[in-house]
Amino acid sequence: FSPKSRLLSSSAPLFRLFHCCFHFLSLLWPWLQSQAKFCRTLLLICNLYILEYNKGAARMNICSRRNPGRFYYTAIFVIFLLLVSCSHASSAGKGMSTMRPAPYTLTPEQIKTFRRDGVIVVRGLLQGQELDDAIRAAKRIQRSRSLSQRILYPLFPSYRSLEFQTWRKHKAMERVAFDSAAPTICAGLMGLECNEGASGSTSGAANRPVRLLKDAFLGYSFGDRGCGFHVDDRFFWPCEDRNIGREDAGVNVWITLSPVSAADGGGLAVVPRTHKMRFAKNARKVIAEKGPMTTCILETLRPDCHEKMESMKKVYDLQPGDAIIHDRYIFHRAQEFNDPIVGKKAGTKHRISLRYVPADATFYNFNNSERAVEEKQLSTGDPICKGGEYYPQTWPCSLAEERSQTRRMKSDNSLFSLQSVFKRILRKKQAKLRG
Repeated sequence: FSPKSRLLSSSAPLFRLFHCCFHFLSLLWPWLQSQAKFCRTLLLICNLYILEYNKGAARMNICSRRNPGRFYYTAIFVIFLLLVSCSHASSAGKGMSTMRPAPYTLTPEQIKTFRRDGVIVVRGLLQGQELDDAIRAAKRIQRSRSLSQRILYPLFPSYRSLEFQTWRKHKAMERVAFDSAAPTICAGLMGLECNEGASGSTSGAANRPVRLLKDAFLGYSFGDRGCGFHVDDRFFWPCEDRNIGREDAGVNVWITLSPVSAADGGGLAVVPRTHKMRFAKNARKVIAEKGPMTTCILETLRPDCHEKMESMKKVYDLQPGDAIIHDRYIFHRAQEFNDPIVGKKAGTKHRISLRYVPADATFYNFNNSERAVEEKQLSTGDPICKGGEYYPQTWPCSLAEERSQTRRMKSDNSLFSLQSVFKRILRKKQAKLRG
C-alpha cells in the first residue's frame, strides 16, 4: 500500500464509525433540509463525505473484501440522497416564495362598517399556538428593554415598552405579521382583491400587493401617559398623505395580547369616522403645523377637537388575540386606567400594532430615520415596494428572498436612544427661541 492507503487502512474503523454516523444523520434527520441554510449545507457535506469515504474504501478493498457490491449500492444511495437534498432545498424555497397568509372571508357587514366608520373589531384573529408564541415573545421583549429605554422611562413615561420592527428579531412576531389572517383582511378592506376572492384561496394574483410598512410592540402600564388622540405621524407611518379618505390609504391592525375592558381601561380608544370628518382634518392640520413633537398633545393644541373626540370615542372589551382594525387616518389613543388600584394590579398590557399599505403607496423620508433610505436609495415619492425587504410583501404571498434577509438587515435609527432624545429636545428649544 502507499502511505496514504496505509493511513486509510489503519484508520478504517474510525472511518466506518463516521460512515455510520453520517448515514444516521441522513436517514434520521431529513427535516434538516427544510430548516436553516447551514443545516442543509451540513447534510450535503455528510453525503459528500460518505461518497468520498466509499471511494477510498473501494481502492483499498475495505468494503469489497466481504461484499463486493457494497460500494456500488452505497454510492447509488448517496447520489440519491444528494439529489433529494438539492430538490428538497429548491422546493422549500419555492414553497416559501408562494407562502400565503391565513385566509379570512370578510362579511358584507364588516366591509360596510369599515367603509362607513373606518373601524371594525375582529375577534380571535390570533388563536392557539400562534397566540401563545406571540405572548411569550412579548414578555421577552418586555424583559429585554435597552438601557436607554430604562433610563428615559422615568423622565418620559409614555409607554413601559415601545419597540419597532419586532418581526425582524422574533419569529413569533414575524408569523403574526406575515402568516396570520391580518394581511388578507387588510387587502379586502383596502379593495385590493380584484382577482381573488375574499378568502384569498384562488390561484389568481391581485394587481396590487400588500406590504408591511412597520410594526410596533407596546407595553402600557398604570401611570403611563401613552399618546393623546392622534393619527400616526411620519416617523411611525413614513408615507405621503395622498390617499386621505380613500379605502386604500392604509390599515392599522391593533392586536391585544392581554385582556382589556372598557370598565377598567388600558386598551385602545378609537374615534369612528374621523378619517373623513372636517373637524378631524383641522386637527391633523394643526398637529402637522407644529411638527412631530406635538403629535400626542391635541388636547393642548385644540381643546375643542379633543373634547369632541372624547364624546365620540369607542372603547372595546377584548380578549388576547382580538384585534381592532382601523383606517390609517382614524384618530385613536391609549385609554388610561380608570381605577388606580385595578390599574396597578393589572400590570403591563401588551399589544402589537401592524401597519399595512398597498405596494404602490409612496414613501416619505422623515429625517433619514428609515434605514431603507441608505440601503435602498429610497427617497420621498418612491413606491414603498422599492424598499424591498425593509417593507416586505405580505399579500397575496410573502417572498422568500425578502424574509430570508431578516437577520442581515440593519436596524432603523432608534427613536429612544439618548442621542436622539437630546437632539429632539434641542430642536424643540431652538423652535421656541425662533418663535
